[in-house]
Amino acid sequence: MRKICYIIFSALIFISCSDVKKESLQKVFSSHKVVYALVIIKKEFKLEVYDSGYRKINSYSIGIAHNPDMKPKLYEGDNRTPEGIYEINEILSMDSAKESESYRKLMNMNRVYFKKSKGYHKFGDPESDLGDNAYGPRYYGINYPVDKDFDNYRKAYDKGGIPSINGKPAEIGYGIAIHGNNDEESIGHLCSSGCIRMYNRDVIDLEKYVVLSTPVIILHE
Repeated sequence: MRKICYIIFSALIFISCSDVKKESLQKVFSSHKVVYALVIIKKEFKLEVYDSGYRKINSYSIGIAHNPDMKPKLYEGDNRTPEGIYEINEILSMDSAKESESYRKLMNMNRVYFKKSKGYHKFGDPESDLGDNAYGPRYYGINYPVDKDFDNYRKAYDKGGIPSINGKPAEIGYGIAIHGNNDEESIGHLCSSGCIRMYNRDVIDLEKYVVLSTPVIILHE
């Protein structure tokens, strides 16, 4: 009886999902041997965690790319967050052993000082440099671009939709990740160059759901 109730309860939760979310979750759990999947809903500034029973088991506030059109990322420098099905391909942690590549790489990334003169400033304060420690205590890399992104890029290029930079077409871009921040006021807003920002406490908590190959579904709504 308990098992039947669980199945009914899980089905009811799954029905409440959007059609695109349902289809995406079905796809990733049928193709990935993982316990959890991450669903990012850009319009709601939320990152949700689902288990393989299609139950939403956690939800976090996020910040996304600052381009107000909120369209899917198309090329490097468009200040957009991509949309589609991806997976985690890198995990960096400031709590890893100090001799580990995970720690050293994130430490070096956090040493970079982002200046307002280059377009990097605190949320709502264009006169203040974003500064260092911009990635916070965790960095979960996402395997953007995937085949769908390359297809969209080629279609846009053929239609003249890719701008020229220094006489060459802008490239498709790379380096999208879910990571911490040094600007908590930015969470819940359009704020990044393309990445998904989280509160530092939340990005650490998220670690218990994340392994290499964890699916990341990014939706507009």
